Amino acid sequence: MSDLLIRGGTVVDGTGAPAHTADVLVRDGLIAAVGRVDDAAARVIDADGLLVTPGFVDVHTHYDAQLHWDPTASPASWHGVTTLLTGNCGFTLAPARPQDLPWLCEMLSRVEGMSAAALAEGVTYRGGSFGDFLAGLDGRVGVNVAANVGHCAVRRHVMGDDASERTATTDEIAAMQALVRQALAEGAIGFTSSQLELHVAHDGRGVPSNHAAPDELIALASVLAEFGRGSIEFIPRTFLTGYDDDDRALILAMARASGRPVHVNTLTSMPHAPDGWSRSLEFAETAAAEGLEIHPMFATNRQGAHFALGSTFLFDEMPSFRDTLTLPPAERDARLRDPAVRAQMRAEIADPTGRSFVFAWQVIRVERVLRPEHERFLDRSVTEVAEAMGCDPLDAFLDLSLAEDLETQFVLAGPPSPERRAAVETMIRSPYVMAGSSDGGAHLLSFCGADYPTRLLTEWVPDTLTLEQAVARLTSIPAAASGVTGRGRIAEGLAADVLCIDAERLGAGDAPRYVRDFPADAGRFVVDATGYRAVIVNGEVLHEDGAWTGATPGQVLRG
Repeated sequence: MSDLLIRGGTVVDGTGAPAHTADVLVRDGLIAAVGRVDDAAARVIDADGLLVTPGFVDVHTHYDAQLHWDPTASPASWHGVTTLLTGNCGFTLAPARPQDLPWLCEMLSRVEGMSAAALAEGVTYRGGSFGDFLAGLDGRVGVNVAANVGHCAVRRHVMGDDASERTATTDEIAAMQALVRQALAEGAIGFTSSQLELHVAHDGRGVPSNHAAPDELIALASVLAEFGRGSIEFIPRTFLTGYDDDDRALILAMARASGRPVHVNTLTSMPHAPDGWSRSLEFAETAAAEGLEIHPMFATNRQGAHFALGSTFLFDEMPSFRDTLTLPPAERDARLRDPAVRAQMRAEIADPTGRSFVFAWQVIRVERVLRPEHERFLDRSVTEVAEAMGCDPLDAFLDLSLAEDLETQFVLAGPPSPERRAAVETMIRSPYVMAGSSDGGAHLLSFCGADYPTRLLTEWVPDTLTLEQAVARLTSIPAAASGVTGRGRIAEGLAADVLCIDAERLGAGDAPRYVRDFPADAGRFVVDATGYRAVIVNGEVLHEDGAWTGATPGQVLRG
């Protein structure tokens, strides 16, 4: 008797081919047949009226830490993700000397918005090789995990504290290449790095990868050519503005040296760079003409960010904020009260040439307060709070935050924009742009982007993509571009990562929901999902009608 029979569903197989009615037979974790199946099965799912699709593949996540205490990688799996790639932006816990692991965790806490207390309590990896890190996940994950090796951990391992201070020597670059080579041999799916000025570690210095010269990045990328598999993920300094000449030359050199696809993060329309996304898209199209694969990502999740001044990175591109917010609390608070520091902040916010993430004060609203006397400010913009307090918006913003130990929660969300939607439509239709942008597992108090698969299917189908095209963009296309084999399609012989979806009920929550369900009572934002009748991983049901079954059928997908 076979394991599982999904009977009579509308199969959307992930290739872009027209949907059709078929049975899907699963045996020993693999798809054994697709078509008319008369075999008996230990379990039958009646899929009449349901869509049957491959499980979704999320190419950009940071679940490296969370998987140690949450095998389902929630909320990604709530939204149909059965395979995810961790270790993006150059931020991984491995390889690590045991004495460096606390530093790496603190860095992750700062740049990826994770609770330091949750990391200290929940992460069971204690240092070692990349293979040691993967071994620690074997048999305990509910989703499939393909892990990248990150530049920052590699650089710290070789250079120690100097990794955050200077460029590397020739010998140090060779030692880093050896570590990347070892990680790939032990199962890493690819290599990642970033050089955003926004990425500032807990010690106030740019993260290690920010100090690398181009020759170092190209040398590390070249290691992938020895293996002929995997991909690179890289965020250059000028990604928001469409990449300057130096960044374009670097990305192309990394692609040529590796011979592999390069993922370059999300195309975003920003007020200070409204044409940055189109310049990035043009660059990807030009690279494709040369036979190189450069893949930006499009965002179909809701835009905006939740933040508290004591834990945010959103202002880090402005030196006055960055240098102040990375100080110990007593020094930080004193500087935030200093009129001279506030004058500098005010000047940097007003600088039209800056690359800050700060928007107009009128679109930053108060979302949660700690003190009863501040409840009158709830759901009011900083501009409105300033008028009520009789002061400048920056002073109101800082004074309200200081009165609550910098834990006042704000939300940054601009009004709907027809221009932005038109830009996203262009991105979605481009064959070079990947679905993604979840940043799952990161920025837990800022936003939750794990809902992007559900929103692509419910908000952009059928006007922008057909159902079949959208499913392919979530399954076979990201799998192929990232080097994930044997998944992403409904076909005989492939892994049985399958979704049964009630299209009429399919939806994502209107707003993120705040929960405290992490170690050390740490909180985060999640977005709920409806309509996923069954999320099946390697032939075993992981979620049924939105509830975790307790199963852990996921696999660590070693390259």
